Amino acid sequence: MEKRKALFIDRDGTINRDCPYCHRIEDLYIYEDAVEIMREYQDKGYIIIILTNQSGIGRGYFTLEEFWNFHNHLLKELEKRGVHIYATYFCPHKPEDNCPCRKPNTGLIERAVKENNIDVENSIVIGDRDDVDGEMARRFGIRYRIIRR
Repeated sequence: MEKRKALFIDRDGTINRDCPYCHRIEDLYIYEDAVEIMREYQDKGYIIIILTNQSGIGRGYFTLEEFWNFHNHLLKELEKRGVHIYATYFCPHKPEDNCPCRKPNTGLIERAVKENNIDVENSIVIGDRDDVDGEMARRFGIRYRIIRR
């Protein structure tokens, strides 16, 4: 099977406004520049994969069900704008849990690459935080582009 190019993109603060601990549908605000960027990459044959820390679950601020309710609403809104999200990977743990999948650790991207046969050399990470998304990209050895908010 041929390897696929991927755009790995952060969610809160990159695709949508960081609430923080986004979980209520009424708080969803999608950045149109992020939609344009995702459409550009999609048109070039990239699959789009969301990588997101969701410590609000681990902190007890919202449930897994509330996370998926918000997230699925986001996915529907992106589809309406012509963006198809291929997959989502998230870490529900708090920073102090020292989880290997919590960005800037590389567990999420490692799993996504393995499970989706990704061509790392021709893929990219996009996020709004150099200390989290950028650091994960550097540790993993993949290109990174920051979106400044």
